[in-house]
Amino acid sequence: MTFTRSTILAVLFLVLSSAHAAPKRSWDGTWSGKWGGEEAQATSVTIANSKVVSYTYQGTSSPVAESKVTPTTVTYGEQGVTVVLKRTGDNTASASLHSPQGDATAELTRN
Repeated sequence: MTFTRSTILAVLFLVLSSAHAAPKRSWDGTWSGKWGGEEAQATSVTIANSKVVSYTYQGTSSPVAESKVTPTTVTYGEQGVTVVLKRTGDNTASASLHSPQGDATAELTRN
């Protein structure tokens, strides 16, 4: 079977344009939940432009200087505390926190 140059270019164009058009799942937004499922442990994480900009714990907001955001995980932390979010759906994620005081988990929903 022989393919012409124009056929090969047309197929290449279709493959590249469809890959480029595939939507990326953004983390941007505010993700809210409760550590340990307890109302008193309310938390939220705000992500903008693929960076964690702040988190809120028990009503107090704190800025975040560094974070790593991938299509499936978000990681941030400071002073011995590390928080990892793992996407479980378009608007849901599981979160785990590791600190010198102990570990906790939360189920988060994007608002």
